[in-house]
Amino acid sequence: MRIYKALLLSSLFMTLIYSCSLPADDEEKETYLEEEDNATAKLPWEGETDKFTINAKEGVRLDAPQEEGGTAFITIPSTTVRNTRWEFGVHLTFNPSANNYARFYLASSSNILSGNLNGYYVQIGGAKDNVALYRQNGEQRKLLASGRELMKGDNSPKLYIKAECDNNGYWTFWTRLESENEYTKEKQVKDTDIQSSACSGIYCVYTKTRSQGFTFHHVQLSNDVETTTKPDGTPDTPVDPVPVPPDYPAEVKGILLFNEVMYDNATDGAEYIELYNPSGSAVSVPSLKLMRYVDAGANTTTTKSTVILQQTDGNLEISVPPYGYICLTKSAATLIRKHKANEETIIEISNFPKLTNEDSHLAIMTNEEKSRLIDKCSYFESMHSSGDKRHQGISLEKASPELLSSIKKNWNSSKALTGGTPGIPNSQE
Repeated sequence: MRIYKALLLSSLFMTLIYSCSLPADDEEKETYLEEEDNATAKLPWEGETDKFTINAKEGVRLDAPQEEGGTAFITIPSTTVRNTRWEFGVHLTFNPSANNYARFYLASSSNILSGNLNGYYVQIGGAKDNVALYRQNGEQRKLLASGRELMKGDNSPKLYIKAECDNNGYWTFWTRLESENEYTKEKQVKDTDIQSSACSGIYCVYTKTRSQGFTFHHVQLSNDVETTTKPDGTPDTPVDPVPVPPDYPAEVKGILLFNEVMYDNATDGAEYIELYNPSGSAVSVPSLKLMRYVDAGANTTTTKSTVILQQTDGNLEISVPPYGYICLTKSAATLIRKHKANEETIIEISNFPKLTNEDSHLAIMTNEEKSRLIDKCSYFESMHSSGDKRHQGISLEKASPELLSSIKKNWNSSKALTGGTPGIPNSQE
């Protein structure tokens, strides 16, 4: 087995040999964390290295500032896809969620893992407590194979992951919890869409309370290997499932709450609304209506717009994980760029309505023949923090997301440096 390291020196590439191994499936696995992981520490990591601690004792641990959440990535050169094996261990100090999860990019065309790229990655956690294989083409992501929900109910999962791609484009991946003696083969799928790579790497999405909770160790990349698993008789093929729209709950009021509104965006930003799920269960609804209306005097109101929110791919369903956030906007790319937002919680709505600077009320409702109110809020200039002289590019956000959105005293100007926190906890939480 040859383990390689590609370094760029005056436009010349040198291939060096790395050697490291995952702990064996025997009694040695009990003590490996007490042993040094020199091989991972010596890999030529690049990228946002200031957000990670890299040493022989821990391997690679996210060590980002706790003042704010966001994303962080580091990469190592890796130029092969076929006949390649990737192995690594991962330890999370929390149960992953839609706001806190990690990806290990097996192959990527770009060393900027937070941007558009072509590649393959293994995702650890997310909306489901499982490990899954994805292909990414630019901004589009396709689920290729989904594994066991082996992290469900585990508040500190420790596991190992191994993935291979053979010469014919058959992808296979395995997982093993620290408590298990052997790897479990998860899935096998054939995908030949992407055949080149520039790097592999680690990408973390985290809230401020999880900014030091990701550790990767015993990272091993091997090329020119003979893959260990023969293709199954009928391997999986990546097929987009036909979704079955969920039903509305019997009681809809308060299942989702307004949490942030950007109505006077900066020139390099975009308008958005953010919704919060105050419950410990995921919420999925077939579709939503957004209404904007204004006071017309004499205790009457005038409706300015009513829109059935539709995603750019035509999908109407909206899903929010337990205690999670989603942000609805006309331009997801703008928010991700300006606010370094978590792209998993940003939903681009093709017909997102214009939120004028006129003092207004918003209502989120069911899309039924007789619409039912889910939640409502107001955005008035007077609701911004006292002393603020200029509000353009600064969102209104809740101090306590679980409180009624109609309580105006619970709203204030965002204190985030970018003017807002779309898709993540508010700056005042």
